[in-house]
Amino acid sequence: MTIKVHYSTLDHFSQTRKFKTLEGAQRYAQKWVGPRPEMSYWYAVSSDGIGKVQVTGDATLRDLFPEAE
Repeated sequence: MTIKVHYSTLDHFSQTRKFKTLEGAQRYAQKWVGPRPEMSYWYAVSSDGIGKVQVTGDATLRDLFPEAE
């Protein structure tokens, strides 16, 4: 299992991390945009609109943010 989570902000900061477990990817993504971000099909945005998370690999945004549903 490989999950890539990309985090970016309005001020052009960005970083990508790879995870072997869903739990690690969830912790990382939720650290940046919270457990209940605004969701679209391709990305999740923090409630203040500053941070954005995208995911590729063996997980979906719904997997990373199960509380957002």
